[in-house]
Amino acid sequence: MIKVGGVLDQDAIDVLKDVCNSNLARGKSVTIDFHSVLHITREGRSFVKDIKTKVAVQRLPEFMTIDAAD
Repeated sequence: MIKVGGVLDQDAIDVLKDVCNSNLARGKSVTIDFHSVLHITREGRSFVKDIKTKVAVQRLPEFMTIDAAD
C-alpha cells in the first residue's frame, strides 16, 4: 500500500507515477491510500482519475471525489 499525504501537486504526482509504474511493471497490485491528502491541484485530480483504472484507491477524501463527468 502506498500512503499519500500533504499536497498532491505536480512534484508529488511525478514521484507517485514512478512508484506506481515500477510496481505495476513488476506485476504487483498497487493500492493508494489518499487519507492524509490535504490539498490537490487540477493536475492531481487528473492523475487520480486516470490511475483509478490501474490501481486500487482507498480513503479518497470527499473533496477529491472524482465525478464520471470530469
